Amino acid sequence: MRRAGVLVAVVALAGCAGEERPAAPSPAERDLRALAARMLELHPGLAPGTAARASFSAEAAALAGRADSLTRPQLVVAVMRLTALGDRNGHTGVFVFHRHARPLHVYPLRLYDFPDGLRVVDAEDPAHVGRRLTAIEGVPVGRIAEAARPLVPHDNDASIRLLLPEVVVTEEVLVGLELTDGGAAAFTFADGTTAELRPVPAQAFGRGSAVAPLVRPAEPQPVWLRRQDEPVWAMPLDRGRALYVGYHLVESPPQSLLDRIAAAARRPAVRRIVVDLRLNPGGDNTTFWSLVDAVRRAGRKAVVLTGRRTFSAAGNLAAVLDHDTRARLVGEPTGGSPNQWGDSAPVELPSIGLTVHVAVQDVQVVPDDRRLAVVPDVGVEPTAADFLAGRDPVLARALR
Repeated sequence: MRRAGVLVAVVALAGCAGEERPAAPSPAERDLRALAARMLELHPGLAPGTAARASFSAEAAALAGRADSLTRPQLVVAVMRLTALGDRNGHTGVFVFHRHARPLHVYPLRLYDFPDGLRVVDAEDPAHVGRRLTAIEGVPVGRIAEAARPLVPHDNDASIRLLLPEVVVTEEVLVGLELTDGGAAAFTFADGTTAELRPVPAQAFGRGSAVAPLVRPAEPQPVWLRRQDEPVWAMPLDRGRALYVGYHLVESPPQSLLDRIAAAARRPAVRRIVVDLRLNPGGDNTTFWSLVDAVRRAGRKAVVLTGRRTFSAAGNLAAVLDHDTRARLVGEPTGGSPNQWGDSAPVELPSIGLTVHVAVQDVQVVPDDRRLAVVPDVGVEPTAADFLAGRDPVLARALR
């Protein structure tokens, strides 16, 4: 009996030894599965309904399952694509100029999407400023932009126009999309010049970020590009017939400014009170109501300037001003939706060295407003020639 028992035990052990145990998930696979779970936990509108949750989870699981076969640039692109969730989700995704554990790299050009294409508005080499980009490593820039578009966090088309230019010059994106090989790359411009550029860590060329101060290459700066480091400032224009207010960050405006707006509204000689939101990326949307009240009291004297960088709480503010006051809006559609998935929480992916931001709140300031953007009453979009010459057709139209 004892021998038989030993024999049975040996056979059983041999059978166990022949079985293949499932491999432990790699760090990248673990991170991606955890990302999907965390996004579903944090974002109240990410995947409403059982079918949508199942679809998102399946997409994330498929990416996690092939993670070990992808290079880092391919993983970066895949994560950007997974987390760029669609309209009203500009707070969710991967942002090039965030301080990632492993920095993303950009070619040192700041591009801006003008009506005639992507133009250089800042560069490590100032000689490139003003040039229109046509190709990178022989690949037409239009093809690059089309391939990169699904990777851009956005509320609407205006916020895509804001952020796509910095994604287009991100080395990891170009390599991950298999458009270039990385490293030094040839940039071709419409004037026939070609420059070989090398990528640098995004933080080393921070002025390439869409939310960095936008500065025209020569002095003097037009009014709207002045004093961008100040949350709010004001000055008289048009020989005292207008009061200009640059509102660069959503926070409680000082009482002195509110008093100044009220005084201007009462003076017959003042024809316009211009509130410029074009460079306002957001802030605290509980703090702008005193400004709304001041604009409401100004009546038809008030003009509000909007643009693609009018985002987050500034997009909320534009919607409220449009809905609750008699102010006319001039400029471009806002980059932020009136109501949106807002705020955000970071989710780290240590194995890839990326930080993903995930919206955590359904921000509603104008009930039932389903617009993707606040579209101005009078549409005006500056050209590259306007920018380079220091002209501001938006402000000029507002003063008329």
